[in-house]
Amino acid sequence: MNDIFVLLGDFLTALPTYLLNGLLVSGYWLIDVAPALLSIGCAALIAFLIDQNIQNRAMFRPGRGGREIASPDPHTAQVMTITVLVIWVLCQWGMGAPVPWIGAAMWLFGAIALLVVHTQEPTILWNVKSGIAIYALAVVGSRLYLAYTAQLSAEQWAALIGSAESAASVISNTRGNVTTIILWALWLVIPLGYFAMLLQQIFLNPMSLVNPMASMQELLQRYRVRR
Repeated sequence: MNDIFVLLGDFLTALPTYLLNGLLVSGYWLIDVAPALLSIGCAALIAFLIDQNIQNRAMFRPGRGGREIASPDPHTAQVMTITVLVIWVLCQWGMGAPVPWIGAAMWLFGAIALLVVHTQEPTILWNVKSGIAIYALAVVGSRLYLAYTAQLSAEQWAALIGSAESAASVISNTRGNVTTIILWALWLVIPLGYFAMLLQQIFLNPMSLVNPMASMQELLQRYRVRR
């Protein structure tokens, strides 16, 4: 009986440590998957709100008497969003910071731009998806290059360069230079180009002073009725 109380006392004494370790493990896991979760949330927002609205407008076929002609919806916009999301999540998996966070910021900025700006929705939507897809392909290319060059040995290049020592020096310098270029592209060049492209689309047309949240279609319709 005393042994049971001793074991129970030891368990209760160690319980806070177990709980704290569990919280820390959960917190570290959430931090690791936070970029992917943020990307998924933004993609879901785009698919269910923006894509559906633009898809409905693209499928609209007016008939006689102002009635709409029903046509099958292929859900092209939603499929594109899901495809880009899957590609991005798979590409960024296992990548170290800041690449996953940069991709999540691209998703977040794209979703905010689409929710705020209504005069360039189709163009901005295409730029968001294509920009993230290009960034994902750049991540894949960089990972393939680094994985391939890591397997090369000086002996494999010795026949072309002359000696194993010279081959090792050339491989090291070349890999270091290309890796630097890759980091600059993934960390600055491609993300800054993406954000600059979206900002240019956001400020392409002046904001309506009557209804800032109106879409281009609504503005044109209001202008025609006014005339």
